[in-house]
Amino acid sequence: MEFLILFTVALPVLLGLVIPLSKMRDRDRVHLHARVSLSAIAIVTVLNNIINFGKGCTALILPMGLSLSFYVDWFSVMFSVLFTTIWCLVGFYAKEYLKHEGLDNRFMCFYLIALGCLNGVAYAHNPFTFYTAFEAMTLTSFALVLHSQTKESIAAAKQYIYYSIFGALSGLIGIMAFYGSDLVKVKSFVPGGSLVQELGGRMPLVLVVVFISIIGFSCKAGMFPMHAWLPVAHPEAPAPASAVLSGLIAKTGVFAIIRIIYYVVGPQTIRGTWVHQVLLVLAIITIFMGSMMAYKEKVLKRRLAYSSVSQISYALFGVFMLNRVGMTGAILQIIFHAFAKTSLFLCAGSIIYKTHKTKVSQLAGLGKAMPVTFALFTIAAMSLVGVPLTGGFESKYYLALSALNGTFDVLEFTGFIVIMISALLTGGYLFSISAKALFTKADEEICEKCETGKTMYVPIAILVSVILVFGIWPVPIRFLVENLIATMGL
Repeated sequence: MEFLILFTVALPVLLGLVIPLSKMRDRDRVHLHARVSLSAIAIVTVLNNIINFGKGCTALILPMGLSLSFYVDWFSVMFSVLFTTIWCLVGFYAKEYLKHEGLDNRFMCFYLIALGCLNGVAYAHNPFTFYTAFEAMTLTSFALVLHSQTKESIAAAKQYIYYSIFGALSGLIGIMAFYGSDLVKVKSFVPGGSLVQELGGRMPLVLVVVFISIIGFSCKAGMFPMHAWLPVAHPEAPAPASAVLSGLIAKTGVFAIIRIIYYVVGPQTIRGTWVHQVLLVLAIITIFMGSMMAYKEKVLKRRLAYSSVSQISYALFGVFMLNRVGMTGAILQIIFHAFAKTSLFLCAGSIIYKTHKTKVSQLAGLGKAMPVTFALFTIAAMSLVGVPLTGGFESKYYLALSALNGTFDVLEFTGFIVIMISALLTGGYLFSISAKALFTKADEEICEKCETGKTMYVPIAILVSVILVFGIWPVPIRFLVENLIATMGL
């Protein structure tokens, strides 16, 4: 049944291509196809993870020892389920929202294909496969950013692709350096890394290559100084695209960095080096900078985009701590930020869809008109802040704990302080939105009831429910995370 691994990656692509190949135009038919497809993909993904756990599949063998190979381990199980769950819920949300965007057939075609690329990222068994899926995901998500085809969205899409190409090429330097030489023992991902022990005088060069690769892939994650595309592209994309861009696609940069550090070179290679210290400094700067920019931003979706710059770097900070506690916090942050930020962008999309209001200052009094939307927004915001009994508290707790038990006393204590300050700023720029909507009077006449239909707020409610359930009862998610980290050589 190993072929099912390949099928899990290929199925979303094939189902996406059905839309243009069958010349599907009717939007009801397009969305029926998309919803049935997403449901089928979810079932296949779960079955594959159960049946093929610990197994691999090679789709294509190329010269120079390269191959398109996939493997099911704890890493791929956790993130394929995360991708598919959120992708399905946002896909169900999209039908109503896309009424005012149009071209539903084109959007859903690329939307389904992008899920196949994300599954390729999750199941990739070697750097070549990962890079191929990573680049395919960039190209398909580029079409989602470009979808509205306004002057602003075209400019945003160009900036997104320019940064992505630069970042990917920088990441490719590392792949070519390690797998085109004798620096690694095997050409697949190995927990703990497969770097040869006798590096001799090549160690300084190895560190430079690792640093360039990580900086390149950090572009997708929005880490300073490669962050500028994120607050431009996310606001211009349709809300369903913004949600998955911030909630999932930006995380693939973090996945790439995890693969480089923990599955190629090994954390022991960079621990205590200048690379280790510089990466921690960049993550800390990004956490603070993103929070400050979000606090100052007046446009709703841009505020959420700057928030992602900060929040994703929380995960990077945990990754760069190079210890079990930090990685626990990083993985939990990836998961719970995905659910929370997807929820926030979908709530923002609902507000814009019903009221056409895009600035925080325009939201006064809307809480009474859209009580469900703003209630869900507030709960998701609580998770990002790290309020107890939400999933975000779990991740922030482990990240703070790792900062207090590190090896660079001054630097990591600075990280702890910045995390605490960022939490306060996060509360300021998110709770002020809820307060504006719920506790102030409207400056102008607004609709008495402009709540969205169930097809839009039910998917958000499910996402928020996950945040609450695993915030109150975190045992299952901790079990999965601990099993993942146990395989990483920490």
